[in-house]
Amino acid sequence: MEYSGNFYCTLLQEPEHFYQGELPEFVDLLNDQGFKHVFGRDANKDILIALLNEIIPDRVIVDLRHIRNEQIPSDPETKGSVFDLYCETEDGSRIVVELQNKPQLDYVDRAIYYSAFPIQNQVEKGSRKYTFNAVYVINILNFNLQELNGQDKPVSAFRFKELETNATLSEKYTIIFIELRKFTKDLDDISPDNMQEVFIHCLKNMHRHKKQPETLQQPICNRLFEAARFAAMNKQERQAYISKMNTERDLRNQLDYARSEGLAKGRKEALTESARKFKAQNVPIEVISSCTGLSVEEIMAL
Repeated sequence: MEYSGNFYCTLLQEPEHFYQGELPEFVDLLNDQGFKHVFGRDANKDILIALLNEIIPDRVIVDLRHIRNEQIPSDPETKGSVFDLYCETEDGSRIVVELQNKPQLDYVDRAIYYSAFPIQNQVEKGSRKYTFNAVYVINILNFNLQELNGQDKPVSAFRFKELETNATLSEKYTIIFIELRKFTKDLDDISPDNMQEVFIHCLKNMHRHKKQPETLQQPICNRLFEAARFAAMNKQERQAYISKMNTERDLRNQLDYARSEGLAKGRKEALTESARKFKAQNVPIEVISSCTGLSVEEIMAL
């Protein structure tokens, strides 16, 4: 896949959800800390279940549990992965949720590669049986995929299908992309009964609200807004949330220089050099990845 210079310009633009220093009433759900605080806690699993039931087609989730999110391959020389959320439903299905704020090269290939772990890890090494429970991989993206240019809908679900007849070969693997920037409806244009649109609106705009809107007073919305209150975080969680937002702000200020420097030496080279400097300063790799658009693997290899 080829990317134009405009792609790398996008990497350096200030994101819509960027922290400006004023403490929010509600956390930014596109911040890793905020997202996991709301959706990654056992106490809030009813909120996560409600979200998943609006996104995953053809099934209803009754219950789930969070399981270890670090995926270790059987081959020690093969890249592993750490998912943002990794869950198992009441029937044994596995659900991966990944939050990605900035574009990454070959993101679709990366998503497919990482989604293989929940399948492989269900099959015992040396076993001749290759049966596994269904796997759903949900990618929440704060950017548009190059592969889905020309498609306006924000939620796209894919399975193995026959090209001519559209017959489904297997329903055990579903990969879903939620492109938040394709959702452009204002709050006044959203039907309170359309919970998929309500959830997508909240993912994009939760931190912008000063209070819970009158039109979003359904019981699950009450739970979502209550869980997302900044004050609901404990002291350690609030410090981690603010620290990450401030770090990203500082990094983006430094990347302003990389924007002009990149005109002369190439944007990828400038971003790589910035990432190398940040890594030397012990900035968390996931923060560097979010700010530069380089993959975790590329940064670790520097």
